[in-house]
Amino acid sequence: MSFKIFVATVTCFAIFFSETFSQKWFQESYRLQSAATSLSRPPSNSVSQLRFRDSAGTGILWIGTSKGLASTVNGAISFTSYRAFPAFVKDGIFSLSVHNDTIWTSLGYTKDFQDGEVQTGAGYAYSLNNGFSWSHKSQTLDGRYDDTIQYGNNFLRILPVIVSEQNVTYDLSIAPNGTVWIASWASGLRRLTNYAAPKWERILLPPDFLSKLHPDSTYNFNYDPRPYHNIKGFSVFASDDSTVWCGTAGGINLSKNANDSFPSWTKFSHQNQAAPILGNWVIAIDGQTFYRNTNIISRIWCTNWRAESSDEEFGVSYTEDEGRSWKNFLHGIKAFDFAFKDSIAYITTVEGLYRTSDGGVSFVKNGDIRDERGNILAYPSFYTVEVIGDTLFCGTADGLLKTIDNSSHPFGERWEILRTYQPIGKQNTTYAYPNPFSPRFEITRIHFSTKGKTEKTTIEVFDFGMNRVRTLIRDAERIGSVEHDEIWNGTDDNNDAVSNGVYFYRVTIGSDEPIWGKVLVLQ
Repeated sequence: MSFKIFVATVTCFAIFFSETFSQKWFQESYRLQSAATSLSRPPSNSVSQLRFRDSAGTGILWIGTSKGLASTVNGAISFTSYRAFPAFVKDGIFSLSVHNDTIWTSLGYTKDFQDGEVQTGAGYAYSLNNGFSWSHKSQTLDGRYDDTIQYGNNFLRILPVIVSEQNVTYDLSIAPNGTVWIASWASGLRRLTNYAAPKWERILLPPDFLSKLHPDSTYNFNYDPRPYHNIKGFSVFASDDSTVWCGTAGGINLSKNANDSFPSWTKFSHQNQAAPILGNWVIAIDGQTFYRNTNIISRIWCTNWRAESSDEEFGVSYTEDEGRSWKNFLHGIKAFDFAFKDSIAYITTVEGLYRTSDGGVSFVKNGDIRDERGNILAYPSFYTVEVIGDTLFCGTADGLLKTIDNSSHPFGERWEILRTYQPIGKQNTTYAYPNPFSPRFEITRIHFSTKGKTEKTTIEVFDFGMNRVRTLIRDAERIGSVEHDEIWNGTDDNNDAVSNGVYFYRVTIGSDEPIWGKVLVLQ
């Protein structure tokens, strides 16, 4: 995602659209137990959110994917999908937060706009009873004339956010007292203390020219996300009822009285400290607590992306003194998410999964990933991670991954790759998934079986005129005890991207008659 694209297009949300794009027509509550669907595999191979909580003695891993929300209670042996609940008005899960039996998700999608695309919020699906029933809440929007807000004795002009375009909620955090905090791009930081309330309460953050915001001070400025990057929300972490951290496109903000009517804030940016964060675009925040000897150590970690200043860097930072100083690591690497096991931190990045057990003095990164069935990870990027005991669960664009990290099985020694596909057994058939696919964002897998025999296999791709454009494998030996996937990334034999359209592929296994399949490319 591009910071400049967000900045350039954020001006449209209060000008070019009308309130008719809001989600007010959706029913508010659903109790449809039968809508939960049992699956033997994850609902999607694109996994962007993982959250684990012990609930009533049951450990549940919640999984946000491109095809809705799912959960597993048995270590990913089987799954429950919630996609069919009407509360999930869109499949895209942009953020996920779990506290005890309460689960909140934000929904969104990408829609065409002028000559490009714009990410659009579709509201929230939440459950108060561990997923038994779900309710929907509309995307947080202002009224057209909600142009003034009180902060202490100040009454400030604000820009009302009246449409869902550019208003995706990128992060949620549930405080122990049940308050839900959300960070959205156009509408910034908001909170909900009463789930039946019609609107989310707008919470002011310091604009770019201020490092602190306090209700006893006097202010006279327009609160408008177009000129001020620190108003554009991207991440939030409620470490307790009164302590909230909020990451924006302009830095990271801390409130220690967040449950007050008018919270005060301190902003930390790359420019306003002697030992600052690496970059001002903060897309994830999380807390790590562990014992060092007999002392309790509390760290706040954040990912840093470069915003606009040339001296900013990608990487991660953490503080042990409530933001007064920061230590910086993984310089130049785009990071996405954190998980912790005591003093060990796991960090997902565009280059893979990093592990540090010594507070960043040293790091270990996963190597090539291949599981016992011969599956390989096509993309290096890891997007999300969660820890249950000694087991790591990792979300990627190419499946849900598991690995063990303990003294018997060192980190990354053995992997299991879990993907959704339809088994074909010994049938003389093949299919590609996903289909259609967009090579800009994903690969497609050609699935086939060697029908219990070890055979040499050739797979070729042809265009609609039956001209061969790519040979994926030729006379490659494939064992007969498992089903197979071969990857096509949408390029020809010269590594040039193919055009949109229908393509045919031929799978030749040993001396058997070839089997054919079809795949649609949509750039």
